[in-house]
Amino acid sequence: MSFGGDGTNIYGLRADQLYEIQAVFHQFDADHNGYITGDEVRQSLQRFHVRFNNFDIQRVLSQMDYNHDGKVSYDEFMRFMGRVYRGEMP
Repeated sequence: MSFGGDGTNIYGLRADQLYEIQAVFHQFDADHNGYITGDEVRQSLQRFHVRFNNFDIQRVLSQMDYNHDGKVSYDEFMRFMGRVYRGEMP
């Protein structure tokens, strides 16, 4: 991935942020098919003993799912997380 003159990439992230978010994506993508589903998020959160409710998971996933196909691609995840890291999300 190429980086601009300000050290960011197409997602507006620095290299360290990019690698951090990539690692998270790959932890969630349990079957390594390039997509994250609600079930994979639930399994990951359970594995790390994080408390959650299904409504919140679906709400966040629907914000990430830009093309509304019911799953979150790598690109969708990176676009969303770029917005979070840049402070564009509440």
